[in-house]
Amino acid sequence: MVAGAKTGNIVREFTIGNTRIKMCDDYCRDKTREDVELILQRIARTAIEQLSMITQDGEIKNTKG
Repeated sequence: MVAGAKTGNIVREFTIGNTRIKMCDDYCRDKTREDVELILQRIARTAIEQLSMITQDGEIKNTKG
């Protein structure tokens, strides 16, 4: 960890290969249930947009006119 780096409220910690992952809930910890629903809807919308750009053979569609 970098000296002086701010750490968040870690809710889960795990390792994949050489990478140590710490998941924090700082972004939504103090949000209302409605705020969290809006955040999750925005994440879902973004994921759907990204996944819809992938063809069945795994290639990314050309999105430029």
